[in-house]
Amino acid sequence: MSERDTKPVHIRDVPADVVDTLQARANAEGMSLTAYLRNAFIEMAGRPTMSEIYQRSWPRPWSIDGETLQHAVREAREEDE
Repeated sequence: MSERDTKPVHIRDVPADVVDTLQARANAEGMSLTAYLRNAFIEMAGRPTMSEIYQRSWPRPWSIDGETLQHAVREAREEDE
């Protein structure tokens, strides 16, 4: 990642106890707070939200109608009983 690939981010009004906790975690990893938070942001951005997962999952080009699907689910549940 080069300097041109990054943007500065400023976060205001973070509670002091939160900053202290994050600083302690960064120190435990042998990192600066900036590096620790950068890694956390990169990891967070790499995980899709539930909304993103849902949006990616629909619509599916299934060739099965809802009624048939509901019937199959009911049958599967009855088999488990």
